[in-house]
Amino acid sequence: HRDKKRDKEKVKEKEKAKEKERDQGKEKERNWDRDKEKDRERNKERNRDKEKDQEREKERHKDQERVRDKDRDRDRDKDRDKDREKNKEKEKEKDRAEVDQNKEKDDVTKGEKDREKIKGKEGDKDRGGKEDKEKEKDEKKEKEQEREKGRDDKKKKEKRSRTPPRSYSSSRRSRSSSR
Repeated sequence: HRDKKRDKEKVKEKEKAKEKERDQGKEKERNWDRDKEKDRERNKERNRDKEKDQEREKERHKDQERVRDKDRDRDRDKDRDKDREKNKEKEKEKDRAEVDQNKEKDDVTKGEKDREKIKGKEGDKDRGGKEDKEKEKDEKKEKEQEREKGRDDKKKKEKRSRTPPRSYSSSRRSRSSSR
């Protein structure tokens, strides 16, 4: 009888031990699943962080590129402005050089004309002033023609002043009649 009791107790203990083992196994499995899930979550977080970092890095690169482009454009504009200024200066220099050359040419031609005049005067002195007399005659004729023109103009003006325009005379008449 005792043996049976002992056997029953042993069987119960064995069953309890098996159940404990099962529970422990289940617990281990649960813990293992939990750990795996945690690992997955951590990996997801890491991946998200990596993606965010990559996005930030891309943005940073874009910003740097924009800044670089702006700097490049600014430098290009400055270079263009400098080139324009240089070209303007070159044009001014060319213009100045042209003006100087023209002045020199004018001076040379004036000098030649002056020499010719001097030679001409010397030649006139040698001829006895015949050309001077002819010039004086021409000048007298021109003056006489101008005087005649002036006389003709005066005569025309006098004629005009003798006969006032109709509107003027009629207005005078109306004034005198109203008095």
